[in-house]
Amino acid sequence: MLTELIDLFERDFTSDVLALTNIGKRISGNKDIMIQYIGNIPAVFTDCKFIYLPNKFKEDIKATQGLVAHESGHIGYGSFELGLLKLIDSLGKKYKLPLLFIKNLINVVEDVRINGINDKKFPGFYRNLRELTIKMLPRIKSSIKSNNDILLYINLYMEDFDEFQEKPSLEPFNLSVKDWKGVLKIKKFLLKSLSPSASIISCDVLCNILKKYFPKENSSSTQKRGNPNPNMKPNPNMNPHPHMNTINHMEINARNKKKKEKTDLDKISEKLIEKLKDTKLNPEDLDDFDDLGDPTEKLNPKGNKSSKEKDSDQNKNKKNGKGEEKLDKECDKGNKSEDVKESDKEIKNNSQDDELDDLIKKRFTLDDLKKDLNPRKEDHTSIKNERKKDKFIAEIRNLVKNAEDAMKERLLILGGDKYFISSSKCERERKVIDVKIESQKMFPDTMTYVQIKAKYHGTIKKMKLIFADLKNKAAVDTFQKKGRLNNKFIKAVTSDYQFKQCFTRKIIKKELRLLLIVDISGSMKGVKIRAAKIAMVMLYEALEDLAKIRIVLFTGGYDALNILVKDFNEPLKLNYFDKFGCHSTSRQNLDGISIKHESERLEKNDLIIVVSDGQPSADGGYSLFDAIPDIHDVRKRFKMFAFSIDSQGEYLNKMYGKDWILTSSRNELELGNKMLKFCQIIVKEFYR
Repeated sequence: MLTELIDLFERDFTSDVLALTNIGKRISGNKDIMIQYIGNIPAVFTDCKFIYLPNKFKEDIKATQGLVAHESGHIGYGSFELGLLKLIDSLGKKYKLPLLFIKNLINVVEDVRINGINDKKFPGFYRNLRELTIKMLPRIKSSIKSNNDILLYINLYMEDFDEFQEKPSLEPFNLSVKDWKGVLKIKKFLLKSLSPSASIISCDVLCNILKKYFPKENSSSTQKRGNPNPNMKPNPNMNPHPHMNTINHMEINARNKKKKEKTDLDKISEKLIEKLKDTKLNPEDLDDFDDLGDPTEKLNPKGNKSSKEKDSDQNKNKKNGKGEEKLDKECDKGNKSEDVKESDKEIKNNSQDDELDDLIKKRFTLDDLKKDLNPRKEDHTSIKNERKKDKFIAEIRNLVKNAEDAMKERLLILGGDKYFISSSKCERERKVIDVKIESQKMFPDTMTYVQIKAKYHGTIKKMKLIFADLKNKAAVDTFQKKGRLNNKFIKAVTSDYQFKQCFTRKIIKKELRLLLIVDISGSMKGVKIRAAKIAMVMLYEALEDLAKIRIVLFTGGYDALNILVKDFNEPLKLNYFDKFGCHSTSRQNLDGISIKHESERLEKNDLIIVVSDGQPSADGGYSLFDAIPDIHDVRKRFKMFAFSIDSQGEYLNKMYGKDWILTSSRNELELGNKMLKFCQIIVKEFYR
């Protein structure tokens, strides 16, 4: 009975994932999108191929629908076509703000834009996400109180959440009434246009507003370090680990994107960023964009109300426009009192016209009046600047209009259940460059082979004693006591009539061969590369008399670079091994290509041990999903085991199934110990 219940749960869960995947395909325009639950991550994010969700949402299908729709929107609605790297660099140089703060600001603005589109296009999914956020509001409020989080406040303000429509009093971001009115203009502009270009302009104006609240003495030094104001946290759901954020995958995507892969939105974004490079936009400049259209205006043909409209109907006095009305009241108080005084003055003036005429005649001569009547000279410089500004705004408006047209076309494609993202092949086929370590410029770990052997002499000696019982003994074939006929010499014996030894004994000799292939990408630098080096020494010393070992280091850029340290039949040269470290120029890893290439020179029963610290990543968009097919192909032919240093273990299931072991670099001996214990089991099994 229990088994049947488990089977039923598995079927239901599978159907849920299938339904969520269809939502992702529908909104993202990517027919290959997949949903992946990975542990208890604090963030939901996408890399344009997978949407990653925490396990806690497995049973909350409504919340998951909202989250999947949001992350799919980042793909389908142009967040990956924002020119992210250029935008961050341009805003950082122009406004002297920390780069990480700018990245977080872009993430906030893009979240608002994506939700704005989904609110009109998929109001049900957006409502589910909104309900999830409302449940989280108590924690969000406490986060703001403790961290003075202006970006999170602006996010919730633009989303029209209750209690976030009034001007905040947050130190050091106690915005003036004028600046808060400027944020309101940005909000109206962004939610009206909803194109990537609108996000770019909104970020530019927000940076111009917020720059004055950053301490000038700290901004430059903070920017060099790449750290934002310590009080900045853009989103309560954002994972503190950079590789777990959608914004970071947008950055990787922008870096690896080829010219032929760029869409119209990509090209417009790049042109707009270039135009804005040397010009600062103010909130007042957004008034010139009032006549722009809404790319989503025809997405709700039945006239159904969006989630926000339904909220406003239920809470008319609480929701939309509350903050704006309050600001208007604050700004207009003084004006009203002045208007009353002016009206009183007019009554008095009307009754005293004659007296004023007399006074004017007495105080001013006719010559003075003539001077006033002379035409004033025009300020040609100011007129020229105004015309130049008008021309610039016109060019910007034209780019935004083009972006809106491209968004309308995109939404029509998605609305017709068509896909605009398809898997594209690289410009040229990747190759593997085989080199020997003596010819390469390396950054070796400072600990030498001799030092490692001396420091861990006790552990190595202990393991040698364990392996001593397992000897590679020659086994004699006893099927025929007199031997087995060697047919190669039959012809020689019968034709030449000369005696040859035509009977031989077949010798069964088991030979263990290990391929140790080690990742030396940039992320391995430091304690990880030392842990790998110590493990290699310990393993070689323990298995020297039992196995033939080949040691290869792998890294690369666009092409893979496989660096040979020691081949199967070669003795280990200590001066070569002491160069073990990261490569001086190649800093990325193409696991699948490197491992598959090495497997082509192996024999049937050879074992492969892989040491790495993270997911495959290389120029040209090479990622985990490019490596998986190659690694699975190798696993069909050879036994392969992976040792992963300091990485999250979930992605390893996709690559190695269950044949992986997680280790930590905090103890530099842990990898070596785990590898030796593992080999003890493998060797015993092999020589049984």
